Amino acid sequence: DIGLGAAANAIAVLRATTEIPGRLRIISFDNTAEPLEFALKNVAALGYISGYEKQLSELLLTKRTAFSNGNGSLRVDWQFHLEDFPAWLSQQDKGRGVVPPPPHAIFYDAFSPAKNPGMWTLPVFQNLYHALDPQRPCALTTYSRSTVLRATLLLAGFFVGVGHATGLKEETTIAANTRNLISEPLDHRWLVRAQRSHSAEPLHEPVYTRAPLTPASTSALLTHPQFQGTAGP
Repeated sequence: DIGLGAAANAIAVLRATTEIPGRLRIISFDNTAEPLEFALKNVAALGYISGYEKQLSELLLTKRTAFSNGNGSLRVDWQFHLEDFPAWLSQQDKGRGVVPPPPHAIFYDAFSPAKNPGMWTLPVFQNLYHALDPQRPCALTTYSRSTVLRATLLLAGFFVGVGHATGLKEETTIAANTRNLISEPLDHRWLVRAQRSHSAEPLHEPVYTRAPLTPASTSALLTHPQFQGTAGP
């Protein structure tokens, strides 16, 4: 859960799993606790937090909470890392610190690249991809549908496709470490549009820029496994 904010994504998961028995581990990241503090002060107005006030208060106070969800058959262990996610991830990639188990799902909900470029660089997504277990299918969802984001995910190693609509977003993005989790993968038509785009080259540094694909990036995209063995445009 990258970009805990006011915990909307995590609580959506909790409400969707109330009837599922087993164990659920959520690891949330954010560099500020202010949105969560705001949510707890405005439970009635926000609505969606209702029923999880105790757990969120404990998460805010101790950075960890454990509880039984729904009918009690699902045991939840929820952790909150209050720190810079790219820096934390870089340390894991270098083999430092306590590495959590590879995830089954990732919610990527950081502020946009224009506002928070450090969260959207190619090295960040490469480190994230390296943190996954190739034998454990994992999907990543995010609200953006931008060409530069999708190119970045592909160049980091992910398979990438069109995600479901949500809120005011008619289209989002889903990525995964296996093609089987992508129901509507990007195709050669997208590749053609990406090559024509003036804003498709990934951010290589935490500085927001807009640029067309470099020859090296274009070549890497054309040889990506997602586009092999399929018809051209």
